[in-house]
Amino acid sequence: METKKLDRLITKLLNPNYTFKNIKGAPFKISDKVLVLDNPNNDNSFNNEFVGKKGHVFYFEYDCGCGQTFPSDPLIGVKFINKKVGEYWKEEIQLLD
Repeated sequence: METKKLDRLITKLLNPNYTFKNIKGAPFKISDKVLVLDNPNNDNSFNNEFVGKKGHVFYFEYDCGCGQTFPSDPLIGVKFINKKVGEYWKEEIQLLD
């Protein structure tokens, strides 16, 4: 990998670009109550710490280089009652009433 590309990737990882506002076309809204599903995509990077737990959509992340697309497919930051945050794809969480 070229040094410039590596530098950009490191910068993105160290300085995430979170969006804390609603985005037209995003799969959820900020503050939506959601449930974390049990790794429906069989993704090796899935964070199973919060499977079966409820939280609230806290932010959207479109720029970390994980294949996100704007606006419909961000990584979604979900904040839980213990103040911890996990990141999930839209298929990995379910909207609750």
